[in-house]
Amino acid sequence: MAVIRLTGIFKEDIECFVELKRKCGYKYIAEEKILYLFDKFTVDRNEHENVISKELAREWSKQRPNESDAYRYKRCITLNQFAGYLSLHDRESATCYAPKPKKTFVPHIYTEDEMKLIFATCDNMECTPVRSDSIRFVMPALLRFLFSTGVRIGEALSLRKEDVKLDLRIAVLRDTKNGKERLLPFSESMENVLRQYIRHRDRLNPNPLCDKFFLSARGRECSSEQIYKVFRKILSKTGIPFKGNHYGPRVHDFRHTFAVKSLLKMADSGMDIYCSLPILSTYLGHQSIEATNNYVRLTAEMYPHLVQNVDAIFTNVYPSLRNEDN
Repeated sequence: MAVIRLTGIFKEDIECFVELKRKCGYKYIAEEKILYLFDKFTVDRNEHENVISKELAREWSKQRPNESDAYRYKRCITLNQFAGYLSLHDRESATCYAPKPKKTFVPHIYTEDEMKLIFATCDNMECTPVRSDSIRFVMPALLRFLFSTGVRIGEALSLRKEDVKLDLRIAVLRDTKNGKERLLPFSESMENVLRQYIRHRDRLNPNPLCDKFFLSARGRECSSEQIYKVFRKILSKTGIPFKGNHYGPRVHDFRHTFAVKSLLKMADSGMDIYCSLPILSTYLGHQSIEATNNYVRLTAEMYPHLVQNVDAIFTNVYPSLRNEDN
């Protein structure tokens, strides 16, 4: 990542604030970029006061041309966090406001037939060492791993060879969204798939400097963008309609599918939902149980009885939890 250089009146404060956030376990990458824009904003305005005035906050909160409601909201939330930090250091600062955008997106929950089609298609795709085709090599194992564990694509691709313990059926996730290491158990059938993949992978001539677990046919590290591109080709071959970027079906919808169907399975087996929701939340690597609840709410129309059961928990036990991205 490129080094961000600050030049404004809040330069040292922003640097200390970002460092504090990262010491608390947050990656704070997108937020750091926003604070860089705020720093540039103060320079352009020739600001000299080392507190955030009401006027400065108001001007910062104004929506930019072609700016989405979601990004405007993110900008304001980030500045408010920084303002809170300044206020704790006896520099009372104003906050800004932007309405929270409504979530209208509904994830695609894959059916069993769709998953069979996807797996069969990626198993039969021709793979060659040619750069454009080499990513196909990893797809059968990677897609099954994502579907059976609900792990994020970035977490899967960051796995190193030493992180996957086949004998224990556990993967050690180190590079996670919330910065916290966690153990990811997987099934016996997934172990068998990974063993087959490893036998083929180890015949390659990998880059000696690359220790990643999931590799292309050229023995190189895979990027999420490459995976997305091949996945769209797989969808095209299966006949499953692709509605466009951000609408899916997407690779990340494997995670939604895993979350919803796992919770359904536990509920249908008679497991107390007071117990099942926290278990699933921990497994998925969420920082709060409400983040797991957000997955379920996105599928309210498909599984109304499940949402009703979850609502009962939050009404009685967790009335004040804040929202968290998934």
